[in-house]
Amino acid sequence: MILVLLLTTFLAILIVRQYQKARKFPPGPTSLPLIGNIHQLIYYCWKHKGVVPAFDYFRQIYGDVFTLWLGPIPHVSICDYETSQEVFVKNGNKYKDRFLPPIFEHVSGNLGLISANGESWAEMRRFALGAFRTMGVGRDLMEERILAELDARCAEIDADAVNGKTTVHTSEFFDLTVGSVINSVLIGKRFDSHNKDEFLKLKGLLDSADEMFTMFDLTVPVWLLKKLCPGRYALMIEAQEEIINFVSREANERYEKVKSGEYTINSEDPQDFVEAYLAKMEQEAEKGITNLYTMECLKHVIGDLWLAGQGTTATTLVSGFNQLVNHPEVVRRCREELMRLTDNGSRPLNLKDRAESHYLNATIAEIQRHASILNVNFWRYNHEATTVKGYPVDSGSVITAQLGALHVNNDIFKDAGKFYPERFIEDPKLSNQVIPFGIGKRSCVGENIARSEIYLMIGNLLLRYDIKPHGAMPSTEDKLPYTAGKLPDKTVKLEFCKL
Repeated sequence: MILVLLLTTFLAILIVRQYQKARKFPPGPTSLPLIGNIHQLIYYCWKHKGVVPAFDYFRQIYGDVFTLWLGPIPHVSICDYETSQEVFVKNGNKYKDRFLPPIFEHVSGNLGLISANGESWAEMRRFALGAFRTMGVGRDLMEERILAELDARCAEIDADAVNGKTTVHTSEFFDLTVGSVINSVLIGKRFDSHNKDEFLKLKGLLDSADEMFTMFDLTVPVWLLKKLCPGRYALMIEAQEEIINFVSREANERYEKVKSGEYTINSEDPQDFVEAYLAKMEQEAEKGITNLYTMECLKHVIGDLWLAGQGTTATTLVSGFNQLVNHPEVVRRCREELMRLTDNGSRPLNLKDRAESHYLNATIAEIQRHASILNVNFWRYNHEATTVKGYPVDSGSVITAQLGALHVNNDIFKDAGKFYPERFIEDPKLSNQVIPFGIGKRSCVGENIARSEIYLMIGNLLLRYDIKPHGAMPSTEDKLPYTAGKLPDKTVKLEFCKL
């Protein structure tokens, strides 16, 4: 009897303490001691068939700002643009540190861009943005790289054509095209016949790891993941290390050539990111500063840039073409606009055409809204007590703009499940609320590269080819709605018919 009484008292104390802590945060489902809302999140993910629909359900019940407790840690989700802008842009310095998934932190050692915080992250971000500007990102030099790569891939398509028609596995096509662009920017080499098989093998390994990556993996300690799911742990580690080693191989080789005098760095006009970084290493060494710019750090920086720049852009393009072949009327309107802008296709679409390609811009915004790569966005630390949309948010929590739920918010995007580019023509300001690259201090460093790739590749492919389904119409549904990232139907083959 005494034991039961003690246990009851203990549980009552835990429940009261949990209630008192929950009062210091925005509303959310009633949480339990120790496990928080994990049981409810699992249930509503199952009931609504995915993570994003579950978040959207919580948004409808509790408002655009709500709290979920994943174990003992409160997670505050923001699902509207205005509040996200207020928190992460106007007050961005308060939320610079990312709540790092233990498995990411284990691999990176707080180096790089994605899985790092503090001085190292801030310095690498500043350097990367400056290096990209020097290399012409957002200007003609970047456009030339993208169009040259697209021309090379289209030449391969045309060489395989039968009666002007080629069957294309779009996932492989965009993986190679986007991967080659980012590889040339980072290390000065594109993918061709001699190395593309190695790349596709590594990409397959990465995709396999991504397909199993869930909220469980975002939060569980590494030791527990290794003990409970050794196969899962091994695959994730192998995928990340293989990709990092692959993209850093050229950097290491060039570094050795610089040391031996075989290679001279051009600091004024670097040919790629690695050269810009090695030039910075020399400058820092001359000043006697060697703690930030190291080869180990470079390995993780270019690994992060490659992983983020290749995967998200290629996935968006695959998702986009799955949508386009399901909506031929959208393709027709895009092509009419493209033909008008390019004098009936007598020249390629260029970045300077953006100001006049209103319908294509709207179509790309709708593609990005639907593709919305992250089902669960990366969290930021909240180091001090604050207020978000009138709600108290105590220190010690984590907070994020939940992009997946924001992009399906019916209060912002009417009939959000519909693919309807015209919504951005009817309300041009609506495009500002599509934020696939994140918001604030931790937004994507390679956003300008990705925007240029998506615009030029979609526009010029529609200008060159009539694209139709090969067999059944591709699905536009997320194939892995319970994982941390979205996955479009990557089995699709489309028919590219030269115009």
